[in-house]
Amino acid sequence: MGHDASEVRKEKMSALLDAMNALQAEAATYSQGLQVWMRIMAVSYFAGIVFVPWRREALWIVLMAAFTFVLLVIGKMLEPTLTRVFLGSVVHLILWPWILLLLWSPAARIQRRADDSQGLWRYVFPAWLVWVTALIVISLVFDAKYLLS
Repeated sequence: MGHDASEVRKEKMSALLDAMNALQAEAATYSQGLQVWMRIMAVSYFAGIVFVPWRREALWIVLMAAFTFVLLVIGKMLEPTLTRVFLGSVVHLILWPWILLLLWSPAARIQRRADDSQGLWRYVFPAWLVWVTALIVISLVFDAKYLLS
């Protein structure tokens, strides 16, 4: 007889946890510098939650970070032998350029120029946006270099 629904759910949950644990275990073997870089990226991207109520660009960044994580886990579940670095590089190079296009399209720049926010927020959001853009671009360069080597 086939598996009942409960067993199938348990197997799927087990595969999900195995994939997440494998990704964490692999990340723990990285150099301290790379681990710090990954933490800086994660904190910086998810810090956009602060701006989400007012700025759709922040929502795009937060969703990008969340989808990146989800796609890493799915990739590891589908092919456990692939490394986190390989999966991450592929996901970054496919997903992140689209986010850059959304962030820096002429329409997005026009909308930002038309922003009438006052006070400190007027400067904090653009600074954060430039910061996360720099992180994305730097990461894409390293990802491309890794995949081409």
